[in-house]
Amino acid sequence: MSRPVFALFSLIALALVAFLLLGCVQFEPAPPPSVPSYAPLPLPPYTPPQTLPVPNETVAPVVPFETSFIDVGFGDATLIRSANFTMLIDDGPAGSADSLIAFLRAKNVERIDVLVLSASDPNSVGGTPAITRKFPVREVWTNGVNYSDPFWQSIEQQIQFTPQKAVQYGDNFSYGNLTFTILNPQVERMVSNPQADSIAMKVSYGSFCALLFSQSEAAGASGGDPGTVVGGMESRILFGSVPIACPVLKVSHYGSGNSASFQFLERVKPKIGIISVGPNPRNLYPEPALIRRLMLKNMSVYVTDKLGSITLSSDGALYSIRTEKPVDEDYTRFINNVGDTRLYWTP
Repeated sequence: MSRPVFALFSLIALALVAFLLLGCVQFEPAPPPSVPSYAPLPLPPYTPPQTLPVPNETVAPVVPFETSFIDVGFGDATLIRSANFTMLIDDGPAGSADSLIAFLRAKNVERIDVLVLSASDPNSVGGTPAITRKFPVREVWTNGVNYSDPFWQSIEQQIQFTPQKAVQYGDNFSYGNLTFTILNPQVERMVSNPQADSIAMKVSYGSFCALLFSQSEAAGASGGDPGTVVGGMESRILFGSVPIACPVLKVSHYGSGNSASFQFLERVKPKIGIISVGPNPRNLYPEPALIRRLMLKNMSVYVTDKLGSITLSSDGALYSIRTEKPVDEDYTRFINNVGDTRLYWTP
């Protein structure tokens, strides 16, 4: 056999031996790529805004504007006042009627031009009998839903002789320099979920505005990551024709987890979030997920349960906020802890 042929056979033999040896070796499969663990975004430090001074009378309009988010415990009551005009949005639970009346008296309220009853909810409109006995009411706004429950029927008896107006999305009402634009209910009511028809509105005074929500349970978020999916009533407002960018947002439904989605907050761009709440069954509200969401949007959070009644004043451009109890280090620390996924109510 010639030398080249021998060399060729030798290479083939070596290759065959190597192939047989490799077939006997068991290789470990390559490990899958590691998945980084999820870490939520760090919370920004909570710094309440400085109270902005209202300019003096030489600059400010003659007509003042003031909104008070009244501490009525687990419920809602918002007082709006300008020159010769008074609106009360909801009147809280029946058990808080005396304290609400005392607050109104302290504000020198003698009559209520418009009483807004947002929905059939004892925590929102349970004080109606007491309020209508103590103050003359010129007009009542409702959402136009014919509730059949005994509670609402008793409320209807209290207001049956007062002029009433059923409001809906897009309605505009002006009283001097003050304008109210209805954001909810929509033209087509969601009777299957009466809370979703709860009245929401935008109040404007000069270039200043605020969004005021009540008990709109279908306000926003759904899905596995609360706050990331727009739905329900909020979706209809978000994609509606009324501009909704405002510096102040009164959060709906006691600060429940679905009160305001990230998309909604991105569109509104509020700087201030106000939550009306008190001790409630099983202490579900406000939910830490909601407070965390507001803080992640760099909003300052004001809660009536901790700060008492919250009063906002505006000259039509700047605004100031006053609280019954101080926004101090203890409150700041508490809100930071809640936003860091801790409980609002201690067990």
